[in-house]
Amino acid sequence: MPPPEDEITLTELLVTLSRGRGLIVLSVVGIGLLGAVYSLSVPSEYTSESKVIREAGEGGGGGGLPGGIGGIAQGFGVNLGGGGSVGLTPGSYPEIATSREVRLAVARDTFYFPSTGRRTTFVDHVNQPPTTLDQVLRYTVYLPWTLKGALGSLVGGGEKRPVEAGSVVGTDSTEQELIYPTEEEEEAIQVLSDMVSASVAESGALEGGGGLMTVSVSSNSPVLSARLNERLVDHLRSRVRELRTRNTRQNLQFVERRFEEAKRELDAAEDRLVQFLERNKGVLAGGRKPQLESRRERLQREVGFKEQLYSQLQKQVTQARLKLQKEQPVVTVAEQPTPPAKASAPNRTLNVVLALFLGGLFGVGGTLLRSAIRSQEGGEEGKKQIQEIREAWKPSGIISGVREELGNERKSEDVLPER
Repeated sequence: MPPPEDEITLTELLVTLSRGRGLIVLSVVGIGLLGAVYSLSVPSEYTSESKVIREAGEGGGGGGLPGGIGGIAQGFGVNLGGGGSVGLTPGSYPEIATSREVRLAVARDTFYFPSTGRRTTFVDHVNQPPTTLDQVLRYTVYLPWTLKGALGSLVGGGEKRPVEAGSVVGTDSTEQELIYPTEEEEEAIQVLSDMVSASVAESGALEGGGGLMTVSVSSNSPVLSARLNERLVDHLRSRVRELRTRNTRQNLQFVERRFEEAKRELDAAEDRLVQFLERNKGVLAGGRKPQLESRRERLQREVGFKEQLYSQLQKQVTQARLKLQKEQPVVTVAEQPTPPAKASAPNRTLNVVLALFLGGLFGVGGTLLRSAIRSQEGGEEGKKQIQEIREAWKPSGIISGVREELGNERKSEDVLPER
């Protein structure tokens, strides 16, 4: 049976595409060239990776407290936490690696930036005045990202804090000083959030909750990526050590202060005993004096008690220092970061292929649309419809349509029945 009049056969479709071959080729070439220009204008990105072993903390009652205090706490059934890392597990290492504290520490370090040819802190590099070429690229090639950043600033931007680096801007309810990063440091932290990442392979879990963690840093220089990765791992190690040994360090400081007090008390007790013996040396040698004998024995007992307390606190200080030293190695680098040999982004070949594909789709769509319009222009009714479409989408037609809609809305409001 012959096909209906409104059905397009494959032959007619091929003929239509053949007649529009010029438009298709121009679309493919034009959009393909735009994709190639974009791929060449975007700077190369190099990703440096390192492998880190996450070590699980050792358990232990008393949270690193000295033996005597920990034993008393356990005797009363009080649980003071195990080890020096209460709540810190290897699963939290990726979050710590990308935390604000670690990124801020990296941003304050000094690196060599090949794009500027000088050594400076990451904060100063991010906040340096843009060059003329940067301004041109910002409002041409990088226009979508510029608009995105501007919208983000309008939506989430608040009042900026023009304060000095490390300056104190307030206190909390416990009278502890709060130190906020400056506006420039906040900008550097945000830039680093897009450059660093940390991930854990699902199959990399080891016994005891440990495993390998991959730390990745991307930048426009292979050497800079490796250096940033090194500093990120160093600050990650310092941050984890600080969190894991916080209780132990606090306990060590407490015992050291008590040890110094016991030492001063022992010296004072010995001085009182020596002074008493010197003042009453002749009287004690001449005969028995019950009051003096009792005074001497009391001073000797006091010296003995101070000596015993001093000895116990000295042992506890030594134990706390050994425990703190034992908890130091908590992050081990299994694979050092190295400058990558090849760029990780952008994939210029894929970008050009996608641009050619989009160009082909645009050309085919344009060819079919043009063929449909031309087929409608054959009759008087089709010409009127085409003319009406053209008039409607002119600036004057759009304004007229808006006025009509507003007028219709007013008319509809006027004819509403009164209640």
